[in-house]
Amino acid sequence: MKFLFDASSVIQVIKTYEEEKALRLFSENCILDLTKYEVGNALWKEHTLRRSIGADEFRELLDLLRTVILRTKVLSVDAHELLDVAEVAAKERITFYDASYVVIAKVHDLTLVTEDTHLAKAASKHTKTASGKDVP
Repeated sequence: MKFLFDASSVIQVIKTYEEEKALRLFSENCILDLTKYEVGNALWKEHTLRRSIGADEFRELLDLLRTVILRTKVLSVDAHELLDVAEVAAKERITFYDASYVVIAKVHDLTLVTEDTHLAKAASKHTKTASGKDVP
């Protein structure tokens, strides 16, 4: 089974798994091209606004994110899929970003891995879902 990790699960994995295990997990699965921006922004908020991580940890997590991106299959929403994304977003009342994960998981027959319970509930109507703790 292949997985598509959303930003919430990427953050959970890079913060809680040993680096080698995280890299192995990602190298066998997928993320979206927008995931790097979402994760980078979340880490920036933790460092700059919340001050919950220091500068060294921020750099370490960004370096790990860079390595994850280089080793993971990165998928994109094609132009012809934009209407599908918009329809899922409107129907499920989720963001366009989140609907992108749902559509791509469905199109590529991937299980969407998310820590976002609202997204998981909406996505489960369209594709398989899991949380990071459920991924081997």
